[in-house]
Order: sequence, then structure tokens, then C-alpha cells
Amino acid sequence: MNYSVLMVCTGNICRSPMAQGLLAHMLPEHLKPLVSVRSAGTQGLHGNMAAPHAIKAVSAYGADISAHRARILDTTMVKSADLVLAMERYHLDQINRLRFFFRYRYASLLGPFDPERQNPEIEDPYGEPLRAYEACAREIAACMPGVIAHIQNQMASKAS
Repeated sequence: MNYSVLMVCTGNICRSPMAQGLLAHMLPEHLKPLVSVRSAGTQGLHGNMAAPHAIKAVSAYGADISAHRARILDTTMVKSADLVLAMERYHLDQINRLRFFFRYRYASLLGPFDPERQNPEIEDPYGEPLRAYEACAREIAACMPGVIAHIQNQMASKAS
């Protein structure tokens, strides 16, 4: 893999696996073998499956996260990623703590990758009905064109 993306949320059963699945699915075919997309949670429910509503919400976009198993975020994951995308500011704080109190230069919030989005944070649908997961999946999917453009720019910069 030439480029690694890490999606981060709290439990790694809703937002970050949805973001992982949507990005992996929406990447242009020529980038799929070159880009690795993973996810983890700041308080990951290690080994748990993605929430059933999360699985259903992203399946509407053609993404399949049914094999997902939650992982707890650690320093190695952060250090090995070219880009770390967090759902909330709290997650950025946790990422930066793993980097021993200095800011990780490749970590940012996912929300601003949608230029029409007002709120930079992606709200947690955990425990909500399916419609909340569907709304969350729409918000995440709207960010993906911006994320893909960013990845393409970063890969082009690395290559030159």
C-alpha cells in the first residue's frame, strides 16, 4: 500500500467503520490497490461487530462492513497512517495524547471535507434508530469526495 487512512471514533462500531467502508467502496478503482483504509476507536469495543444499523446504513451505498471487528486505537496505528480522520474534537485530543503531547500533523476532523457542511463534527448515532444511522452515513458519504481529492493530492506530492 502506498497510502494509509485511519478513521477514528469512540467505540469503533458505528461512525468509523461506516467511514472506513464508505471510503474503501468509493475510492476510484485505480486507487483501491494503493490505499489502505482502517478504523479504530478511542474506547473501542475490541472485537465487537459493527452496529447492525451501521451495516444497513452503508449497504445503501454498496459498502459492506459486516465483517468489521472493533479495534482500540493505539500509537502504532496513528504513527503508521498517512491521514487520520476523527469524527469529533474529543477524538483529535485522544490522537494527540497518543503522540506524546504534540499535535499529529496528519490528523483532522472528517466533517470539513464536505465544503457545504456547517458542523465539523460527525454526531454519534449509537443507540438511535436506523434513520439516525442513515443520516450519519449520508453525512460521511458527503465528505468522501473531499477525502478522495485530498488523498490524490497527497499521493501526487509523495510521488514528486
